[in-house]
Amino acid sequence: MEADYVTEYCGYWEGKSEVVLEDRTRVDCLTDDLAIEFDWCKKWAEAIGQALYYSKMTGRMPAIALICSPGEERFIGRVEVAAPGVILMRVNR
Repeated sequence: MEADYVTEYCGYWEGKSEVVLEDRTRVDCLTDDLAIEFDWCKKWAEAIGQALYYSKMTGRMPAIALICSPGEERFIGRVEVAAPGVILMRVNR
């Protein structure tokens, strides 16, 4: 489950998980500097939108942690092209 990755990595990055914003949306992981959206590799485009939105709402830099299986590298490349200003991290599935 995605939540398992959020719990493991957000704690490692010393962030707070599932932070509820004033509009009731939830940031997967909020650190001092980053608003991190976790998502499966195939949902890369949705992750970009969410990361950008959470960044605007929190004043932190947008970041995505894509949870990928071997062979899904093409999705990493798509994020790099579509959203070069978003910090991208790969989480191995």
